[in-house]
Amino acid sequence: MANDPKDKKEEIDVSRRRLLFGFLDRARGVEAAPVAAASQTAPVLAKANAAYAAGDFAAASALYKSFLQDESANGEARQRFGECLYRQGQLIQAKIEFERLLQKNRKDNRAILFLGLVLARLDRVQKAAVVWKLFFDPHSVPLSRELNLQIALVESAAEDELPAAAAVAEAVERVLEASRKA
Repeated sequence: MANDPKDKKEEIDVSRRRLLFGFLDRARGVEAAPVAAASQTAPVLAKANAAYAAGDFAAASALYKSFLQDESANGEARQRFGECLYRQGQLIQAKIEFERLLQKNRKDNRAILFLGLVLARLDRVQKAAVVWKLFFDPHSVPLSRELNLQIALVESAAEDELPAAAAVAEAVERVLEASRKA
């Protein structure tokens, strides 16, 4: 039978649940975890989210990669996968993931932020500054301020006197960590 419910993936009503929890997460200032669209992939995503929260980026990366093979359109999982790759030093792969996110949504602030960090770590601070100019988040003033400072430092420096790429990335990462802990 073509319409046999057993053959169909059991779909989870993501939109209503995401709407409710999205509002609650924003009110509490908590970063939203990715949500699976199908019940078969939900356990993999739950394990990936737990590994990510525990700081086990290698395990989380493998789990997010597995999850994305089934649900490649899940932007939140792709974002976390890219962040795991970044934190493991797999910068080229992370860059690819953030560029994929930006192809779908040019105003994805988190993807913009991390793409800039990847570019800075790849010693391309001028390109990082160009990317960070796209960042706009009125709710994250300290981070916006730091990005603007780094952009100004890069733009005002002579070609042979650019700020050290690692110092630029570390300055942004410090503010990002401080905002995460606050």
